[in-house]
Amino acid sequence: MLEAHILPQMLAAGLAAAQPTAPATIPPPVPVASVPAPTVPAPIATPVPIASTAPVAAPASPPAASSPATIAVASAAPVPGVRDPLAGFNRVSYAITLPIDRFLIRPVAMAYKTVIPHPLRDGARNFISNLYEPVVFANDLLQFRPKRALHTALRMVLNTAFGIGGLFDVAKRKPFHLPHHANGFGDTLGYYGIGPIAYLYLPVIGPTTIRDFSGEVADNFAEPRLLDKIVHPDSDRSLLRARLKMGTYSTVVLVVNGLDQRAENDQELQTIKHTSVDPYATLRSSYLQDRAGEIAGLQARDGQAPVNPTLEDPLLDPAAATPGK
Repeated sequence: MLEAHILPQMLAAGLAAAQPTAPATIPPPVPVASVPAPTVPAPIATPVPIASTAPVAAPASPPAASSPATIAVASAAPVPGVRDPLAGFNRVSYAITLPIDRFLIRPVAMAYKTVIPHPLRDGARNFISNLYEPVVFANDLLQFRPKRALHTALRMVLNTAFGIGGLFDVAKRKPFHLPHHANGFGDTLGYYGIGPIAYLYLPVIGPTTIRDFSGEVADNFAEPRLLDKIVHPDSDRSLLRARLKMGTYSTVVLVVNGLDQRAENDQELQTIKHTSVDPYATLRSSYLQDRAGEIAGLQARDGQAPVNPTLEDPLLDPAAATPGK
């Protein structure tokens, strides 16, 4: 009886095991939130040059003026365009003149300016200017400027006749309006295109150029001879042999003229001396630029503005940028 009950159950279990069973459903995995791993700073690697097929352009070199070494070399070399081949002689002359000017010329010039009243100094200046009007007239003619030559001749006649020999400049006042204009043989050479040739500094005399100094010599040669022809118009002596002898009077005129010019230029000279690292170079630049402007003014026709000249020596102090100064 027990077997009768067990056998059917075993057969039913075997049949159930023989039938295919449905696969069990596996729940999908639950997504796990990703936690960022802690960042560890990477070691700094030595930069490796990047290879490139194209050549890399080198950085532009800084201007020469920004390099102290370059500045030192540049200041020792001559400034481009400066016509100062006689710089060695000129600097020695400048050094010789400094103590002479400090202890002799300047004190006498400033005493002259202090003691002599301004009207008397103006009179002396007008008188000396009138003495040189014949030289101005001659150079006006040499430059083929007849209008200016007539202007100069009228000034000389008016000031000599009505200005007590030139002590008063009546020609520049109403109703004449004929102001003085400087002119000399050095100006004439520049008018025709002759350059300064070379800068020249002479002891006591001061800054000039070979052209201008040659012109001064010619003016001083011509002035007494032209005056002789004016004072003695009936003389049969040639211009080369004629010479108005003024003796000591001529020396006095030259000394007074020199002292007057030194006193009038004192402020500018003192400024250059005390504010420039290289006063010699600054004075040279100032002189050359002034003369270039004067020549440009002569070359301009009447009523026209002068053309600004191309200055060969810019107004700068080449030693001012030298390190350690």
